[in-house]
Amino acid sequence: MTTQELLDFISRYDTLVYGFLLIYALGKTGPLPMVAGFVSFSGALNTAAVLALVLLGTVIGSQIRFWVGRRFSPWLYARFPGFAPWLALGSAVVERYGNFLLPAFRFSKGTFTLVGLGAGASRLPWLRFALADMVGAVLWTFTWVGLGVAFAYAGAQVDPRWAAYAGLSLLVAGMLVAALFGRYLKTTLEPFAQAALAEARNRRNSRNESQPELAP
Repeated sequence: MTTQELLDFISRYDTLVYGFLLIYALGKTGPLPMVAGFVSFSGALNTAAVLALVLLGTVIGSQIRFWVGRRFSPWLYARFPGFAPWLALGSAVVERYGNFLLPAFRFSKGTFTLVGLGAGASRLPWLRFALADMVGAVLWTFTWVGLGVAFAYAGAQVDPRWAAYAGLSLLVAGMLVAALFGRYLKTTLEPFAQAALAEARNRRNSRNESQPELAP
């Protein structure tokens, strides 16, 4: 299949492509929006629609994570002991550095669910989360899609035949860098995650001990 045949296929089934893009943005923060931006430069997809769907998907995804963390964090701590330290770390970091973290966390692999659930499990008010998260969603969406459009434009100015190969190379490189950075981040933060879990347990135990016992 040639590049033009692929673009014609995407254009023919654009409704399905838009739906997949929405679901992808709801679940992940990977570089696929950049590819969609790259493709939209050719006219096979509508750039405004790509921006709107990616933004909508990532905002819905973060809101779902927040409310799952807010309502079910005790169950998550008990049911998933391997994830408990990371949930505690996400909660602690959001409470201390939320103004910086919430606009930026989508740019690191593996932090979408961690920070979303952690924010819900924290004492952070929902309105503060929603506002900061919206700023981050807009930045992330326009950065990824904009990079795709800009790269397609630059490739077309040099040699259109190389644009698709350059875009694919950028996608692979982005995925590799994100994966390596995510692995490094997890290894570096693991001691802090265990410490955050211990602190959360101590705080919960202290709160339980301070509650008066009911008279028989």
